[in-house]
Amino acid sequence: MCGTAVHSVHVYDGLSSLVGRLCGIAGSALKIGNTVLIVARPEVRDGLVYELSETGIDVRDHAREDRFCMYDAGAMLAQFMIEGRPDPDLFTKCIGSALEQARKASKSKDGGLTVFGEMVALLWAEGNRTGALELERLWNKALSQNIFHLHCGYPRSFLADQTPDAQAVFAAHTHVLKDDEADSFRSRINA
Repeated sequence: MCGTAVHSVHVYDGLSSLVGRLCGIAGSALKIGNTVLIVARPEVRDGLVYELSETGIDVRDHAREDRFCMYDAGAMLAQFMIEGRPDPDLFTKCIGSALEQARKASKSKDGGLTVFGEMVALLWAEGNRTGALELERLWNKALSQNIFHLHCGYPRSFLADQTPDAQAVFAAHTHVLKDDEADSFRSRINA
């Protein structure tokens, strides 16, 4: 497997912006043969399926090939959170298994995998910033062991306060996309 691990974050203003950006990332990944793994809230999953279908991507066909997999973010979190903190061993077991299964279905020459995770934003919304930052670190560890593209999303209001925690979110990512910088980000990802 070759390539570089990418851990991007989209700081978005609304659900439609998040789904639109995610549609571009997932659609591009599917077109080149990568597997796409989505861990999100129901409204994000539903919106993404609709948008991908509107762009002509046969989501059901990719799902039948195990190249498009979706999980509920809250249910996935419940599998590895203990007393408000992500347990590293349970995370590795839960997420590692999902990543391994998804990678096997990839049709791209390098076994490409694109993942969207919304679990960190759910923890942040609950006021569990410590848990969210610990989860970001676990994701980065997974990226260092398996090269893939991990994309996260946080509402802009979550990170507007410029606290050390908000700055730590930006530091945990290799690429930061804000809604007003979408064209710049698209050109860096496609380069």
